[in-house]
Amino acid sequence: MTSISDIRDMLPDMDGYAYFQTSGFSPKPIPVIDEIIHWLRFQSRGPALPFVGDKIQKVFEKTRSRVAGALNASPEEIVLGENATVGINIVANGIEWKEGDNVILSSHEHPGNRLTWYNIADRHHVKLRFVKMTNDRNRMLNELRQMVDDRTRLISISHVSRRTGMRVPAAAICEIAHNQDVPVLFDGAQSFGAIPVDVRELDCDFYAFCGHKYILAPQGTGGLYIRQDRIEWLKPSWIGSHSQKTFDQDGNMMLLDEAKRFEFGTRNLPDQAGFGKALDIWNEIGWKNVFQGIAQYSDHVKKALQQIPDLVLETPLAYEESSGIVTFHVPGYDSITVLDSLRDHEKVLGSSLEFSQESVRISTHVFNTDEHLARLVSGIRRIMGEGKGNSK
Repeated sequence: MTSISDIRDMLPDMDGYAYFQTSGFSPKPIPVIDEIIHWLRFQSRGPALPFVGDKIQKVFEKTRSRVAGALNASPEEIVLGENATVGINIVANGIEWKEGDNVILSSHEHPGNRLTWYNIADRHHVKLRFVKMTNDRNRMLNELRQMVDDRTRLISISHVSRRTGMRVPAAAICEIAHNQDVPVLFDGAQSFGAIPVDVRELDCDFYAFCGHKYILAPQGTGGLYIRQDRIEWLKPSWIGSHSQKTFDQDGNMMLLDEAKRFEFGTRNLPDQAGFGKALDIWNEIGWKNVFQGIAQYSDHVKKALQQIPDLVLETPLAYEESSGIVTFHVPGYDSITVLDSLRDHEKVLGSSLEFSQESVRISTHVFNTDEHLARLVSGIRRIMGEGKGNSK
């Protein structure tokens, strides 16, 4: 039986770095890498050979089932693609827009859930509205209620803020939206694998996700959940071979009844097999144990950072309102200088954020250790003691 402690042994040593960048790109467990290589070698024996093509296609469908199980969805509701942004684009380009429609985003969206909508606004003369993401959840919900009107076509918002790690009140957002017949799309890039995600419980219409962050799956894996009753409602903008149930030579076609209608063309199936292997690992460890491990470590990080004078914690203290991201800043110190110094001296890797000169983001996972945290804290104290990095 695989345990959380086994994960550290499965990972490469990352050249001795304290790796706090899982919310950007994760390291990959050796068994995941081996799975990709195994299926790549198998596929290379002759991709068009029936016994090769059929077998690897079955592996692909097993990955779909594993993803569905992790989200409490049905396999027929899952699109497997390259990342969360592809899923967001499927929704954005599948709505029949009218001039004057509006979309509600949050102030903390990733470029993937921001530039996509900038493009829609420009092409279709759609208005964008931004609800302020704040640690005061009631204030955020009240502001959202005031924004939704009869021209709101969609709410597209991150389940977890990539800036602060705040976990939005997702079920309450869906209730507000659905009371006015507005569908909801959650960007789950920072939540899938970090916190429990049950799409039935959330009652969302769409949920975009990726494998390359907290799941520790390969880059180029992810997808989209489309609730069954929204599959026909959403109009495919890009389709191709494998999207169809039937077609003829005279322009007639019938698309699949499943979310797979949004998949087409040649796929990198060995990477998808690696995605499935990563999910197998978490299933064996137990999702509850994984979430508990991330929660405990995140709480530990927050407590340690709170002991540093003048440091400002931006992430909600209560784990029920946060996730595996811990963001902080030291007034007067710019994040790039702090991060460069931590990387060069303590071999600690975190990340900066656009639109925020001071904020430092630390992403926690079950493979992070007390020694990693000690290096982070001592490095921050060193920088502050030296008085270097002051941006003023």
